[in-house]
Amino acid sequence: MTQGSTGGGRLWLAAMPVLVIFAIAAFLFARIQNVWIDETTQLSGITLAPGALLSWLSGGYDPGFGVPDDRMPPVSYLVDMLGLQIWGMNELAFRFYHAAITAGGILILMRAVALRYGLRAALIAGLLLVLSPRLIATAVEIRAYPILLAISCAQVAMVIRGGVASSVPRLALFVLLGALSGYTHFFGLVATSAYTLAIFIDARDVRGAVRVVLAYGLLLLMWAGLAPFIAGAANLGTSAPGSAAPAEGVGLGDIAAFFAQTLVSGATLVDLPVAALCFAGAGLLILVAIIGLAGKAATRGLAIRHDPAIGLIIGLAAGMIVTIAAALVVSQFDALAQRYNIWMLVPVIVLLALAADGAIAGRGRIAAWARLVGAALLIIGSAAALVMFLVRADWFIHGPSRTLEAMVAEADKPLAVVHVGDAWAWGYFPLYRTHRDDLPQWLLTPDGQSAIRITRGGDAGGVPQPLSALGDRAKLLISNVELKSHQDLRALARGETISPTGDLAPALSAAGWQRAETIYRPGNFAFTGALYHRSQPASLPTHQPAASAIEDRSE
Repeated sequence: MTQGSTGGGRLWLAAMPVLVIFAIAAFLFARIQNVWIDETTQLSGITLAPGALLSWLSGGYDPGFGVPDDRMPPVSYLVDMLGLQIWGMNELAFRFYHAAITAGGILILMRAVALRYGLRAALIAGLLLVLSPRLIATAVEIRAYPILLAISCAQVAMVIRGGVASSVPRLALFVLLGALSGYTHFFGLVATSAYTLAIFIDARDVRGAVRVVLAYGLLLLMWAGLAPFIAGAANLGTSAPGSAAPAEGVGLGDIAAFFAQTLVSGATLVDLPVAALCFAGAGLLILVAIIGLAGKAATRGLAIRHDPAIGLIIGLAAGMIVTIAAALVVSQFDALAQRYNIWMLVPVIVLLALAADGAIAGRGRIAAWARLVGAALLIIGSAAALVMFLVRADWFIHGPSRTLEAMVAEADKPLAVVHVGDAWAWGYFPLYRTHRDDLPQWLLTPDGQSAIRITRGGDAGGVPQPLSALGDRAKLLISNVELKSHQDLRALARGETISPTGDLAPALSAAGWQRAETIYRPGNFAFTGALYHRSQPASLPTHQPAASAIEDRSE
């Protein structure tokens, strides 16, 4: 194990290949990523003045955006306000901006690993991070998650360097990072609490331990300012399909999936052989790490707590326990969602890298061979996963906004959009952000015989109208979004043909509307879009709402 200035001074030898891989992957995915529901909220919120932003996030102000309100603290909005002043409402520029922030966090982490463990460990950690499809997808999101990830990198770097409890300036920096993390995302509270436990364990004496406790008390005091934002978030309903906890409650399968996707991304699970390589490599490295740390514990006793790996393991375990407990008792959102827990990726990758490097692995020829095989399997599997992720990148974009915009631009006017299915919000909100009320959007009722005008804010609770209400349109764009799992995409990868939904609105066809064009885009957000035009005057079904419904509307 190489320590000291040697590792840090030649950092660029390890950093260059890592940054090149990251830049290529982030560029390729950022170019095709679509604006999705949460990003419509972020891109709308950054147009506010700072005071209005804080009032909006705390639930005290309605700016009339017509997109979902946010359950988020303000830091990411303030960061993006700076970008807005420089390049305006350029979505791709924001994606590169967030990727650059992520890259900065990775460099900080690699420097800390290089200084303590040497260039090889830093290179392995950096490679495993940037070869993760999950990290690449997160890095280019116009949301808080890339910033939370970068802060987590900096916090893990402090844990790795050690001695935080013994240095008041370093402890002050840790508190600053913790406050920043909490005001970036509420799960930053979980992450910072986990890392606080790690530096508490590393305290060399009682005085250092007391300092950490006092520092955490100061953090709690600083986090008290989050109360208005927490209250505002608590008053929000579920803003998008799939963002709430499972309706039937969290089960063992959900918890198992949470652990599995802490090691590999959902995109990796599409290819079972690739996922098997990653799991086998990670499993082997975890095994040699357990054996190695057990041996160290037997010889060093309690002094092993000063090994950064111990602090990271205990902090990570505590964070996972708290997250699972929250998932079991909270139903307003899915606490096990990987985007909320992106901070966990950093300590997991660092621990795997230290095992691969031998820093926490057992000694001896068998242990050396085991970690080499494990490292090879994991790196090869991760590289294959990233390549397949980029080859099929259009499967993993967050919704159909770009395709919808292209269809809207090409269609004759006047046009109306009619959404079909439960996942309509993934199509509606990006369109509403761009076109506001100038583009009427409707939701087809389950029986297909009537439609509901979706009003500002995604309110589809109005009275169903007969399809004749659409008769003044030259064309109709029928949009259907279906949420697909990695199992569905696995079938697609095997070559199984997935036919798009047939006639999305048979009642329209029966009334003289003709389907002019159908587009199908497979993926996590499978999209079927069809343009209908009227070839001849026709009498649309005059299915009338019930009298009681009409009376309710008049009230």
